[in-house]
Formats: sequence, structure tokens, C-alpha cells
Amino acid sequence: MDPRQTDRTTGSASSESVVWIDHEQARIIASARDGVETVRILDRDAAETEAAFEVRATDAVIDADRVVVAGPSDVRTGFERAYVAITHRPDRLVDIEPGRRPHRAVRRP
Repeated sequence: MDPRQTDRTTGSASSESVVWIDHEQARIIASARDGVETVRILDRDAAETEAAFEVRATDAVIDADRVVVAGPSDVRTGFERAYVAITHRPDRLVDIEPGRRPHRAVRRP
């Protein structure tokens, strides 16, 4: 039997976290290997530097196999740099670019 197939059937799916981060807060939705999802909100302390906040947010998702990052571009970039500096795993990051609203197709008679 193919070992990769065995991994899939034994339930060793990857864990994933979604991080929405801005200058004041990080919202983290984590999906564990067993399918259980948790939501965690990290508030930035008034005296906390942005770098310290990014490190704290990184610590919250450090064990995830995949980290999807969203939020304002400057904050996303800062978080991603902190994450890579700590984990040395840029391959785990998935960056979500803010986009325009999708256009709805208009049907004309």
C-alpha cells in the first residue's frame, strides 16, 4: 500500500490556522487535525510594540501546518516576517490579498 494513502486514511490530516490581523487585534481560527475548530482573539496591549504583538500572534499558530494570513498589507507583511524569522517555514504561509468585491453577472433579457 502506498504510504501517502495510509497517511490520509489514518486521519493524519494537516492542521490549519486562519489569522486576520491588524494594528489592534489578531483573530485566529484554528482547525486541528481531529477537525475541532477554535477561535482565539488576541488584543494588542496599549504598551505592547508591534513586533511583540506579531511574536505573540506567531506563537498562537506556531504548530499549524498551514497559516492563511489576511488583514491590511503592512500588518500582514510584518506578521509574515515575524513568523518566518521564528519558524523558518515560509512554505506554511498563505497570503490573502485584499481584493475588490466580485462583480455580479447581470443578465439582460
